[in-house]
Amino acid sequence: MTCRRCGSQNVAVQAVTNVRTKHRGCIGWAFWILLACCTVGLILIIPALTNSRTKSKTHTEAVCQACGYRWKV
Repeated sequence: MTCRRCGSQNVAVQAVTNVRTKHRGCIGWAFWILLACCTVGLILIIPALTNSRTKSKTHTEAVCQACGYRWKV
């Protein structure tokens, strides 16, 4: 594999993972705390506190060791 920018053949291929975690907002937390105070919501609030959504996406990139240029493979 050769670099598109400088033509070097010293290219490394690596897997890159992008991870995004989405946490609950203030209104969501206030709702669950209110639910816990008004009812026997303790059973419901424990899973809600540990709940977070995680998305990950993996793609492969080639990196030229001579000039640092990156591109998706």
